[in-house]
Amino acid sequence: MQFSPILNHEMNKKVLLIGGALFGVLLIAGGGFFFWRQRKAEELIGLPDIPEDQQRGPLVTPPSAEEMPYETFQTEDGQFSFDYPATWISTDIGAQLETLLPKEFIDKYKLSMPLLLSDLRGTQLGLSTYHFEKGLGLGAIMDTLKEELVAMGQPYNEVGREMVGESLVVDSTVDAGQGVTMRIRDVLFLAPNDPKNIVYNLSFSARQSNWGDYETIFDHLQNSAQLSL
Repeated sequence: MQFSPILNHEMNKKVLLIGGALFGVLLIAGGGFFFWRQRKAEELIGLPDIPEDQQRGPLVTPPSAEEMPYETFQTEDGQFSFDYPATWISTDIGAQLETLLPKEFIDKYKLSMPLLLSDLRGTQLGLSTYHFEKGLGLGAIMDTLKEELVAMGQPYNEVGREMVGESLVVDSTVDAGQGVTMRIRDVLFLAPNDPKNIVYNLSFSARQSNWGDYETIFDHLQNSAQLSL
C-alpha cells in the first residue's frame, strides 16, 4: 500500500510526536526535550519539511470540547485518579523509557510513565510518577527537576507557577522554531509515602496558537484530578 507524501509525513510526524513528546511530559515543564528529540529524529530519517499551512488536517473530526466524552484513569496504587478524553490515542511507553532518557535519571527518581495520550492534532496528555526524599515540598521538587533539565542542556521558559489547592501548577513555553511556540502545563501532586514521597505529574502540551481550543478540556482534566491518601 502506498500513501501520498503528505500523508506519509503526517504518519511519520505522529511517530515523532509519540517519541519526542515523552520528554515534554516526563520532566516538569520539559518541553525542550520534545523538540530536541524531534529535531534529532528528523535529522536522522530526513523527513521532508512541509510548511504548517500546507499540512493536511485530521481525516476524522474530533468531538468539540463541550461534547468530549471522558473516562477515568486510576494509578495502580489507587492514590491518584483523573479524567481523560476517551477519544485520544494511548501509547504504551514500557521498555522505550530507557531508550529515551538516561537510565541513571530513571533509576534516581524511580521514574515511570503509566499513561501517554495524544489527539489527532498532536496535543499530548501524560502522567509521570517520581520518587523523592522526604522533606522536599513541591516547589523544591520543581526546582530540582529544573536543575536536572538545564544540566542536560535543555532549558525552558517558565512563565507561571502557583499552588492551586494541593497541587503545584507550572506553565511554560518552548520555541519550536519556524514561528511555532509550544505551551506546556504541568500539575504536580505530592503523596507522602514511606520511605520516599511520590510525585504525580499530570502534563498537557499544545501549540500556543491553538491552546485556547483545549482550555475547556485541560480545565476538566485538572479539576478532575484527585489524590487519595
